[in-house]
Amino acid sequence: MMKPDNIQALPGTFPLQSAGLVTHLFPDGSLTVECEGRGWHCRRAASCLIAPEVGDNVLIANSGDRLWLLAVLERAAAHSAAELSVDGDLRIQSAGELSLSGHTLRVTAEQGDCHVGEMKYSGESLSAWVSLTRIVGKRAESVWHTVTQISQHLLRKTTQTEQVRAGQLDMKAEDYARLHAQNTLITSEAITKVDSEQIHMG
Repeated sequence: MMKPDNIQALPGTFPLQSAGLVTHLFPDGSLTVECEGRGWHCRRAASCLIAPEVGDNVLIANSGDRLWLLAVLERAAAHSAAELSVDGDLRIQSAGELSLSGHTLRVTAEQGDCHVGEMKYSGESLSAWVSLTRIVGKRAESVWHTVTQISQHLLRKTTQTEQVRAGQLDMKAEDYARLHAQNTLITSEAITKVDSEQIHMG
């Protein structure tokens, strides 16, 4: 969209400070604000973090040779989504607590990097769909009432000692089961039963 010809004005005719309505948005980030009966070509000030939309009531000011949009005073639609927009990187820093609160939280990014000294999470449910997960640490502890795991291939390797303590242990293989070690001990306090069509020992 081309900038209208009727928004050009001499520097002396710029309003010192006035409120108006946004009428046009241009690809370069500039916009047209209608106030005092005409349209004014403005640039959005760096301090105006809310991206203006057509129909918004905004505040503009004269810096001598240029008009700047300082703030969005009122949205065209009272319940429309407000977009915080800046040129370049944005850093939010607080010496105290930084809180985010809302009905729904959505975060979208090509890459993410999170560093937290100590983190606690609580919620009703947690779902994740990922292609690859890598977790490296020194120690892992988990306490669950029920654990269900389904996979096509599972490899677990322990270089030292692995211990299983269970009230009842039931292991079943559909095709082939193999137990091999340099020394194998099978003990029971009551009954040991081996049942098969053929039993080969030795």
